[in-house]
Amino acid sequence: MHKKSIILFLGIIFSTLNYGQKKDQVLLTINDSPVYRSEFKRVYLKNIDLVKDESQKDIDEYLELFINYKLKLEEARAQGLDKKESYIKELEGYRKQLSSGYLTDTKASDALVREAYDRLQERVNASHILINVRPDALPKDTLAAYQKITEARNKIINGEEFKKIAVAYSQDPSVKRNNGDLGWFSAFRMVYPFEEASFTTEVGEVSEPFRTRFGYHIVKVNKKEKSLGEVTVAHIMVAFNKGRTEEQAEQRIKEIQTQLKANTSFESLAKQYSDDRNTAVKGGKINRFGQGALNSESFEKVAFALKEKGELSQPVKTKYGWHIVKLIEKHPPKTFDEQKAELTQRIKKDSRSKLITESFINSLKDKYGLQKNEKAISYFKKTVPTTIFSEKWNIPTNDANLKKSVFKIGDENFSYLDFANFIQSKATRKTNMKDVKVFVEKNYEDYESEKLLQYYEEHLEQDNQDFANVISEYRDGLLLFDLMESKIWNAAKSDSIGLQKYYESKKDAYIQNESYKVVKSSSSDETLMDKVKQMIEKGIPMSDIKKEVNQSDANKVLFTEEIVEKGVDELADKLSGKVGEIFNLKENNYITLVKVMEIIPARTKTFEETKGKVINDFQEDLEKKWLNELRKKYSVDLNQKTLKQIKKELSI
Repeated sequence: MHKKSIILFLGIIFSTLNYGQKKDQVLLTINDSPVYRSEFKRVYLKNIDLVKDESQKDIDEYLELFINYKLKLEEARAQGLDKKESYIKELEGYRKQLSSGYLTDTKASDALVREAYDRLQERVNASHILINVRPDALPKDTLAAYQKITEARNKIINGEEFKKIAVAYSQDPSVKRNNGDLGWFSAFRMVYPFEEASFTTEVGEVSEPFRTRFGYHIVKVNKKEKSLGEVTVAHIMVAFNKGRTEEQAEQRIKEIQTQLKANTSFESLAKQYSDDRNTAVKGGKINRFGQGALNSESFEKVAFALKEKGELSQPVKTKYGWHIVKLIEKHPPKTFDEQKAELTQRIKKDSRSKLITESFINSLKDKYGLQKNEKAISYFKKTVPTTIFSEKWNIPTNDANLKKSVFKIGDENFSYLDFANFIQSKATRKTNMKDVKVFVEKNYEDYESEKLLQYYEEHLEQDNQDFANVISEYRDGLLLFDLMESKIWNAAKSDSIGLQKYYESKKDAYIQNESYKVVKSSSSDETLMDKVKQMIEKGIPMSDIKKEVNQSDANKVLFTEEIVEKGVDELADKLSGKVGEIFNLKENNYITLVKVMEIIPARTKTFEETKGKVINDFQEDLEKKWLNELRKKYSVDLNQKTLKQIKKELSI
């Protein structure tokens, strides 16, 4: 499990929030530190549905876990782990990461999610023309680019061919090979302003000029069509690997195809012979997917081309191997609710997220009553020298104006001098700006936004209870992780002598059950399988049987060798445990004969074979002994009366 997941799990189970306890009954005290009834009830009710172990739903059992957790936190603080620089730094990192989800306009986000969903229901085929212009270009260069793209559009509107004008005007390097044609795309494939123009322009029409970070564009929409939705298919894959060439894989898939033509169960063949083990156990079934979801265009093309349920493809080659694909079901596009969470995450990483940020900044301006300070902007436009782009600006610190306030957020004041230093820091970075007035305007907006977000984030726990809850879970979880890592996990891994002694004392717990080396032969042809069985019973070697029954391309028998373990493999539990035993399996119309070739006796696993489990068991043993020590080290006083009331309230 990833460290972040462990921290969240540890913290969410028994997170503690300092709400400022009102008159609340004390459930227990640990070293005179009170733990209140309301806290225990809250965490119990919050987590009861997550607990799969029925014993932990028992109030007394859960209380023991709760006390153990509190004891560990007490010990962590006693060791000063909450004062460690690494702990403080890591917690701040998580806080920064978590707070980002609260620094957004949810209404604007929801609107963009809905828009993205609607656009994913279709695809657009479009062509475009680009005139390059940098985001920080001078006004005269911006105007020149706009006039040029407008000139190109006017020629197209007046009847000239789009391709001809694209070749003549477009500064997109790809125009030489595609004449401006971009092919098919859907939402998220282009920068947002380009997507917006493409989806809002009618088929056959040319958009008005619009700007992206690359420059000015016009787009002509050639076609629009509904998306194909998704499909669910199953497949049997014969992979290319070190032991099998592409030719051998192709021959194998053809053998399997022969079996399928003889009405052999697709699912049975997939379970036994598909090299995609993740899907083989499900009869070859792959989770539903849409266009572009898989890393194999050839596989997708075949899957979407299948028309009827149960229809089988011809063998298809991908970079992974040879496949036979079976159509299980065609699905219409996912519902909005099904895609909402995924789309929300995609939008956060997309250029349209700037719209959400702008909306959120505006809401913060309203929240803190911030007004644009035109006087301050005017002052800096007159004061900042044009040489700031080439050399350091000597800020006139003796100017009384620098003591004035640019704006105030909450109880924090930001002065002209603060803003001057901000401008200075931006000017020292690489920039192609030449116009001081534009530079001041842009930096005022950036400074205002930066300080609004910074102030809100710093006061987030006071403003947002949900965030306060989450950060508390991480705070306790991270503290407990550090304690467990140092006291239990690392100790168990590094104590090689202790591990070896533990293994020696618990050898009976690490047994390799009796296992069987078997040969399986399978086919849907009962007559052929009867022949195979007779030959096996006569003691004819398997290699000779294979040559005998697989002489032609029809009705081939598939052979494989496996080792199965009692108590682990279902097949092994069905065997009587005798060498030479022949076991008959039948699923649908598919027959499998299993012959036991060798019995591998039960034995004690070596330390190296079972080291992972030994470490896990050793850790549990260490933790149990350590908790007993903590119970002795710290006093725990339980208020039985309060506990009784809790049980009554929870109807336990």
